[in-house]
Amino acid sequence: MRLFPLYICLCLSFWLQGQTLSSRPGTALNKVILYPDSSFFAHSNIFYEEGTLFEVLEETRFEHEDEAQNQKFKWYQVKAPDDKIGWVYGDGLAVILPTAMVPSTLSNFHLRKFNFSDDLVATTVWIAGIEGKDNFHEDDYLNPIYKEYYLVLTSSLGKSYHIQFAGESAMGQSELQTFILQDLTADNVPELLFLKSNFDTDSRLENRVVEIFSFQAGSITKVFEEQMELTYASREPSPALFKFIEIDEKTIRVAYVDYLACADYSLMLTPKELDKANEKCLEYVTYSFVWQEATQTYQSLYEESRTVIEGTLIPEKGFLRSEPTYLSEVIEKLAPATTLKVVQHFEKIITQRGQKKIIPYLYVQSPNGNYGYIHAKDVQFQGGEHASILNLFYKNPPLNKQDWTLDTNFLSIKIAESNTILTKKE
Repeated sequence: MRLFPLYICLCLSFWLQGQTLSSRPGTALNKVILYPDSSFFAHSNIFYEEGTLFEVLEETRFEHEDEAQNQKFKWYQVKAPDDKIGWVYGDGLAVILPTAMVPSTLSNFHLRKFNFSDDLVATTVWIAGIEGKDNFHEDDYLNPIYKEYYLVLTSSLGKSYHIQFAGESAMGQSELQTFILQDLTADNVPELLFLKSNFDTDSRLENRVVEIFSFQAGSITKVFEEQMELTYASREPSPALFKFIEIDEKTIRVAYVDYLACADYSLMLTPKELDKANEKCLEYVTYSFVWQEATQTYQSLYEESRTVIEGTLIPEKGFLRSEPTYLSEVIEKLAPATTLKVVQHFEKIITQRGQKKIIPYLYVQSPNGNYGYIHAKDVQFQGGEHASILNLFYKNPPLNKQDWTLDTNFLSIKIAESNTILTKKE
């Protein structure tokens, strides 16, 4: 089983004795076998397709090894749609979570019915998961936990969908930051938007991703995905942290500040190579997508555009210097609020009172065409979604960029809330 695979399925499930959900439902994550007991020893040719809805009756007390002996999961005694009773191994069955375990981002949706469209009336949304262990050690207490969590949608017509939104294993973990159920494409059917954070084991670098799913002709399809994390170096976040994503009716705009190697700088200004290990060039990047009704997909609207980043001088006076130090030659005296074109970020590490700290400089061009260095804290970045982010960073830069975090999701939805109808609690 792979780490955090994204499962999407649409299958015909059956009603359980006249109702959509039983008191403890489970849904098949793939094609599963119904066994006569809680072991793989007895042969069975009873199969149920991905998305089949079961009623969970019992479960084993302990986890048991899978056939490949790579993982351990519980067995679940279930009642199938055709009233057969048997056992399904737990790596293929997502079981409804207790209400207390439902993430707060999804608590308002769990066990509620929504009218998505004419053919998806009274669709029940619920949260399910699987839990086991990676079987790495003979001593079971040493084995790491393996979890996957799913958003499940079961319609009154018996159609079931499931989308993985989080998980945990020896390789890392995935967390749901934001979930939005809203019509983004102006077709009167809401899309499902997930903003997720992924972390590799032994790394503090957050890999953030936004995904959008759409109901299309009796199925659910992922129509958009964008990795958002920005890196300064390997396993080190950029001062800009993440791409900013703005979603409007039928359009998606992506914007970010790119800290790139100066050898890859693409604009007309001239960088200065001083110390490759401690300098990066800056470019402001934007591109956008538009929803195409004919293909039911987001397609490129504007290709990637790269422009110069600007800032203004904060102090009443300032000086462009030949080197990133106060002792270097003054190239130009700057007037208050001078607009500067930012070319490069340069950082030097000093020891002050026995402690190391970073002093960042910016290599800029003045309105007179002169290039020089200026202390980064003396520049107020202007315009663009990341201006306030960079201003905060340069005001108090951390020695270790992994300590640079902000409590914001870098996502903006500009559409008024749609009229998705909440009918009742299950």
